[in-house]
Parts: sequence; C-alpha cells; structure tokens
Amino acid sequence: MSDSDTDIFDEDHCHEEIHSDSNDEISEKVECDEDLNAAGSNSDDVNKVCATEVDSKGPNHTVSAIEPTAVIFNELKITVGEPEKKTKTTGLKMLETFVSYLIEATPKDPDAALFEEVTSIWRRYSEFESLRNYLCATYPSVIVAPLPEKRANFVWKKMTTNQSDEAEFLERRRTGLESFLHRVSSHPKLGLDKIVHYFVTKEEGWKEAVLATGFQKQTDSWLKRANASMRVKEPDSRFEQQKLYAIQIQSHITAVLKTRAACAEKLFAIYKIHGNFSRVYKEWALVEDASLREALQKAAVEVDVFSKSIDTLIDEEELIAEQLKEYYYFADSIKSVCQKHEAHQYDVEWFENQLAICVNEKRQIEAGESTSFSFSGMKARLLGIDKQNQIESRLEQLTRDIDNYELELEKHREILSKFNDNALTEIEYFKQQKRTDLREVFISYSILQIKLNREGLAIWSKIKSFFDKVKTTRKAASVPNT
Repeated sequence: MSDSDTDIFDEDHCHEEIHSDSNDEISEKVECDEDLNAAGSNSDDVNKVCATEVDSKGPNHTVSAIEPTAVIFNELKITVGEPEKKTKTTGLKMLETFVSYLIEATPKDPDAALFEEVTSIWRRYSEFESLRNYLCATYPSVIVAPLPEKRANFVWKKMTTNQSDEAEFLERRRTGLESFLHRVSSHPKLGLDKIVHYFVTKEEGWKEAVLATGFQKQTDSWLKRANASMRVKEPDSRFEQQKLYAIQIQSHITAVLKTRAACAEKLFAIYKIHGNFSRVYKEWALVEDASLREALQKAAVEVDVFSKSIDTLIDEEELIAEQLKEYYYFADSIKSVCQKHEAHQYDVEWFENQLAICVNEKRQIEAGESTSFSFSGMKARLLGIDKQNQIESRLEQLTRDIDNYELELEKHREILSKFNDNALTEIEYFKQQKRTDLREVFISYSILQIKLNREGLAIWSKIKSFFDKVKTTRKAASVPNT
C-alpha cells in the first residue's frame, strides 16, 4: 500500500459512513434498474400511490392508474402546447408568477381499451426537472435526455424588444420540453415507467407519487460519491473513452454553435440592409419616365420582400440549432453515467483494499511477524492482558472481517458488472440515436441554406426581368417606321 495507516483509517472511516447509508440501497436499485417488468415501481409505496390516487376531492375518492404494457410513445401522441403565465398566492400572501405548459396526450388508437380519452394537464418547468431527477436516480445506467436550458446560450441578439425575446425563448423551451417527453416516452426502459405515464396523464397526485419513490435519497447518495473519480486507481478504459468523447463533442458543438450564431447575426444584418434599396428605388422612380419608373417601383417591392424573408428563415435555423444544442447537454448525461460507474468501481476497489489489509495482517500474525503499532496492543500490555489470548481474539476478528469483505466484494463486483453491461448497452443505443439525429440536423441545415439561396435567386431574377423589359421597350421604340 502506498498510503500510510493513518490515511487508510481516516479514509475507511469516512467511506464506511457512506456505505452504511447507501450500499444496500444501491445494490437493490441496480437490480431494479435493469428489470423492465419492475420499471418505475421500485418500492411498495410507489405501487400504492400509482394504483390509487387520493386527491382534493376527499380520501374516499380514488383514481385508478393504468400500468403501461408498451412504451408510452407507441400508445399516446404527446404534445406540449403554448406556454401560459399564471399566478398564485404564496404563504406570505405574495403573488408568484410562473409559466406552465399544457401537455396533451391523445390515444393513437381510439379503440384501445387502455387509453379512452384525451388528457390535458398543466406542468411547470420545475416538475419536468423533478421527473428527470427521478429518472436519473432510478435508472443510473441510462443516458437520460436533457431538459432545455434555463437561460439561452449560443444565441445571437436580434434588434427586437425584450418581450419578443422572452416569447422566442419560451417557444424554444416548449419545443425542448416536447422533445424531452418524446425521447423519454419512446425509450425501451423509461417508456415503460409508471411515473412517466402518470406525468403525462394525471395532473393531481403526481408529486406525491414521485416523492413516494424515495428518489431524492438515492440522488443524495450519488452526490456524496460524485468525487469517486479522483480516488479510482484502475479506471475502466471504456468509460474513460466515453468521458473523453463527451468532452470533445461539447467542444465541437460549442464551436459550431458560436460560428452559426456569428453567421446568423451578419446574414440577418445584410438582409435588413437590403431594405434600403426599397426606399432608394421608390425615391428614384419619381424622377424617371413611365417605363423605368414602373420597373423601379416593382423592384422596390421585391427587395422589400427579400429583406423580410430572412425573419422566417432565421427562425427555422434557430430550431435546427436547438436540436444540435440538445446533444451538447446529452454529453453531460454521458458524463453522469461515467461518474456512477466510477462510484461503483471505487466501491469494488475499497473492499479489495480492506480485504488485502485484513489478509496481510492475518498472515503476519500467523507467521509471528511483528505488526505495526496499535493502541489496542498498547492497551493490552498496560492492562496485563495475555498476549496469546489477544492474538487469538484478533485472528478470530480478522477471519470474520475477511469473510464479510469477501461477500461484500463479490456483491459489489456483480453490481459493477451489471452496471457496466447495461451502461455500455445504453451508450450503444445512444450512439445509434445520435447518428440518426445528427444526420437529420445537418441535412435540414443544408436544405435550409439551399432554400434561402433559392428564394434570394428567385427574387433577384424577378427584379432582373423588370429591367429587361425596360431595355426591350426602349429598343422597340427606337426602331424607325418604314
């Protein structure tokens, strides 16, 4: 061992505190995480809450919950409607203003017995956060889709009012929340979760249901062990590669988004400056003859159309950029899975270290070698305790410790193996999804640029035709009569 005995004892003491709260829960949680039939029902409390909802109508009023038999996305068409500002009175009799989003779930098969009616419920952004936190804690090996950002990043500022900026931001967030629900509800594991189904179909009682799962305690357990990467001695190269990839993809997406924002800002300004041609052509037309005046007036109208066409096109480009930005935050989800792997890896290494210490000490005692200084040995000498009895007692204790550490080590190795297998499967699922999505993003961006240039070409070709007619008319007028 490279660490001193004192450091080991201090570290062991701290780690034992963490293990006493979380080891049993984590082993059970990992097993539940990989059991599709038990998805979303990791405790009896959840089943009770999901099976029976007690709402504001009274304790005798119950609402039965439907257990999904297929991923929710295949059964329901889920949309997130226009955001709406609402107010409520807080405990201090102050008005709190917040934004809610209308979630509509429509059965894709009207004749299906499971989903008989369209549901419309309101959810706040904080409730979406609670849902995602629950999913991250309950399914630690899954790369959970990210939520849209709280504050706009990698965007450029148009010459608009603050009110229109807020409306555009809320629209981008609405689109992001809808994408989040689509990704979660179509996932082969998350799409079977009863809490997710409850989120999109039941407005009352959902908070109680998700809190009953105890996910917050599991989240706190992961947070306590988040710095395991700094103490792992033998990191898994597969997950190290995924961490490096997550860092690299964030770097590349950041560069692309910044470049796109700079281009959009300059392109928007160029199009708007072309609006000056419209004013100039109109003024010029006043001093020309009828033929040229008509051409200049028509050209002024078309240039004005050209100047305004960028508004719609740039909004479409913003939506495409949001799809690319989603994968910037997906990289954080990959990092989170890697951190959880490191936490499990550290557990295995910790038990391996403790087992090695006990085995080494037992071997030294049995060989009659002198061991390092200990307060228990000093106490025994001072009190006159028989040394042979002390050795036998210590050997018995070490034997029990070795047996316990071997059991714990075997259990945590199994947990680590299961987690790694499931996490790598999820990473492969994510990569397939990523290839499809990014391909569509880049194709959509290319098509948009082609569309933008074609519209500009059509407008300038039309303007050219106006002046071609002027030239033809004058030539015809200059031919002498025969």
